[in-house]
Amino acid sequence: MNAYLKEFFQLNNVRHRSGTKARLHFNLATLVYNSMKLATDRLNKKRNIQAA
Repeated sequence: MNAYLKEFFQLNNVRHRSGTKARLHFNLATLVYNSMKLATDRLNKKRNIQAA
């Protein structure tokens, strides 16, 4: 997951002067990733139930 976040959310290129901004950037990226994963899992579960 860390490699995915670094590649697709540009976490390799975070350039902030303070650690708090970098931490906020990381937390927002993980929030977006987890939200997308949850939504995808719910849609797939709903689709599988309808197909059965």
